[in-house]
Amino acid sequence: MAISELAGTTEVVGAAILAFALLYQRVRTGSRNTWREEYEAQKVRAVRLSEDLETLITEVRSLRNENAELRDEVRELRAENRELREHIDTLLGGDA
Repeated sequence: MAISELAGTTEVVGAAILAFALLYQRVRTGSRNTWREEYEAQKVRAVRLSEDLETLITEVRSLRNENAELRDEVRELRAENRELREHIDTLLGGDA
């Protein structure tokens, strides 16, 4: 009877080990797939962020150029304003 009990116990333990091994393999495969999916998602996000960054860089350059043009225009308007004031003062006979 001891041999049959040992055989029965071995069968149960063997089945449990096999079930554990299959479960472990499934978890590992699932984990690997999860990490692969996360990698792909991050890769897509990185490409999108890179494209967004390039767009922002282009916009900033454009705004800087526009800002420089506006500063030049303001400088010219101030000079013109100064000349007009001097001209008005001269016409009115006042001193600047």
